[in-house]
Amino acid sequence: MKFAPSVGVKFHEDGSVRRFPGNTFICHVDPSLDLINELAWAQEQLKAMKCGFKFSYLPIESMHMTVFEGVCDQIRLAEKWTSNLALDVPLSETTDYFAKAVSNLGAHQGFEMVYDYVHNCQIGGSAIRIKPANEETKQALAHCREELRKATGISMPDFDDYHFHITLSYRVIELEEHEKAELKATTDRIAERISQSFGILKHRAVEFCTFDDMFEFKPMLTLA
Repeated sequence: MKFAPSVGVKFHEDGSVRRFPGNTFICHVDPSLDLINELAWAQEQLKAMKCGFKFSYLPIESMHMTVFEGVCDQIRLAEKWTSNLALDVPLSETTDYFAKAVSNLGAHQGFEMVYDYVHNCQIGGSAIRIKPANEETKQALAHCREELRKATGISMPDFDDYHFHITLSYRVIELEEHEKAELKATTDRIAERISQSFGILKHRAVEFCTFDDMFEFKPMLTLA
């Protein structure tokens, strides 16, 4: 049995979450939307696979779209850290710094997103890729991300190529070839339904969140 790269970092071998603290800027999916039921259905399809036990699944109440990545305590690399603070400062100091730095950015909300496709990541799990529904949202997201980059001093290597998404699962154990085929067939079925039911997802305000692990993101302040 070969474990995925996430084991020993974000997850234990049994799929339970491992302590992996950090901070991030996200939009939670409004729990009152019908889309939540569709995301729950998609997860049930994945869990029902014969290889479904090889994944860990994001709790439905934590469904979100990352707008801008913050920092993770266990990833102390210059290209994934803020240039405004030393690499060895406590995580709590970065959180306090970011909260103060973004407190005057004003409102960032109302982003309208539509379905793009279901993505099975080679080093991760399955996610629903989404994209701006119109040019207004495209420009608003770009503006928001640029403001956050300047305020936080974080400039991730994939900044210009970042793909917005809603994570469904994280792979814990590597798949055999026949299991990869099962996953593809399942996500193809999910894509067929979600592409028709997704509609337009309108987000509420961007939240600056802290997290202790990959299953819960705790809002500290909103950009509103």
